[in-house]
Amino acid sequence: MASLEEPAYALLPEERAERDATRRARVDYAVMAWLNFFETGAGAGLTKFLPLFLAARGLDAAQVGAVLASTQVAKFAGGLVFGRLADATGGYKAVLLATNGAACAFALALTSLAAPWRSLRGLARVAAVAAVVDGQAFFGSSSGTLIDAIAVVNMAGGGASYGSLRLWAALGWGVAAVAIGRGVDAFGFSAIFVAFVAGTALASCVVAVLFKSPAAKTPAGAAAPAPAGRRWYAAGATPLYFLNFFVHGCLAAFVESFLLLYVASRYPDAPSWFLGLLVLVAALCECPVFFYAQRLLDRFGVRRLLVFAQGLFALRCAAYAFLPGCVDDDRGFWYFLLLEPSHAVTFALMWSAAVEYARTAAPVERQGGAQALLRGVYYYLGVGAGSWVGGRIVKARGFHALYVAGAVGMAAWMAAWALLLRAWRPRPAAAALAPAEASTEVF
Repeated sequence: MASLEEPAYALLPEERAERDATRRARVDYAVMAWLNFFETGAGAGLTKFLPLFLAARGLDAAQVGAVLASTQVAKFAGGLVFGRLADATGGYKAVLLATNGAACAFALALTSLAAPWRSLRGLARVAAVAAVVDGQAFFGSSSGTLIDAIAVVNMAGGGASYGSLRLWAALGWGVAAVAIGRGVDAFGFSAIFVAFVAGTALASCVVAVLFKSPAAKTPAGAAAPAPAGRRWYAAGATPLYFLNFFVHGCLAAFVESFLLLYVASRYPDAPSWFLGLLVLVAALCECPVFFYAQRLLDRFGVRRLLVFAQGLFALRCAAYAFLPGCVDDDRGFWYFLLLEPSHAVTFALMWSAAVEYARTAAPVERQGGAQALLRGVYYYLGVGAGSWVGGRIVKARGFHALYVAGAVGMAAWMAAWALLLRAWRPRPAAAALAPAEASTEVF
């Protein structure tokens, strides 16, 4: 009797190859999903609670912003270095494991058991805290960059969409934020770094046991990549799109870096688990957006989705600015939950469009560098600069002025970017990348 797992007839070689490829794709997807879940969950507490940790160490708002800015510079450098290293060597697995180990070592140095800044005061204390935080950021930056690069290469090969993988990252981010918030309430800020090490260790186990480094293969007889692909970032309107990612990152820092500090300082009775709940609600609302991201991109195109995200972000910042004045209540922090679903558009939709733009603009063999550049421009340079500026605004004028500036700044940039795109005249050499441009030009 024929096995239930095998057809009653002999498979043709082409059918067997197709079946094996489908199985491999499913395994690859499962591995990437778990990697996204653990890696993003590990960084949730470190990213969201770091401003509160720095404030608890005695840093004022301007110093917190400066340290956050320096960490973004360290992440940018690390992402580019390790992304290029992985592209050049093909050793994605080795690079991930080595950098994860180094990042965990620096994270443990930030716990209360180590705290090398304990005996220092003033600027020396700030510098010591920044040095350890920056070391963790430099080595920890490669994980998300390489996972994004690996994902887009695998998805381009016929797997599921990048957005469906980011859904698992959003789940890991939200669940970990609430759990870490409870840990901070119970055990102090050391829980942030212990959780990071635990999540990164789990991600490393997935990498070590199940992961295979992807290799972009050129079909037999295919021509070598066009020389223009080496300068894909200068072709067509690509510089304007990356300028938008930078500006959006600068203004997003007002939310990403300061929202939890804003709520905690405005409402002292708000527990840390509630701050984690804010992150969880935002992450859960990201899930359907990431799941349907490819359909939205196919229907509306990159440019329209980016403009939509810009407009809603301006409204979101305006709501943060005026909500406490409209709800004069010590328990008013609960109303902030009503604003967090907007994160699904202002981040998830924007980021899906950004990753798609970088994927179509750069050749396959440069995806590691392309995703590192995107993450660097948005997160590390953009959020870094925005964190520094935001810290100065908070120290000088307060949180209300910060979010008014965010709303006005994004509205102004949305208009300016539209004018720049209309006035832009791409160079003739950009014709080689016409398909990438065509996928983004929808107006």
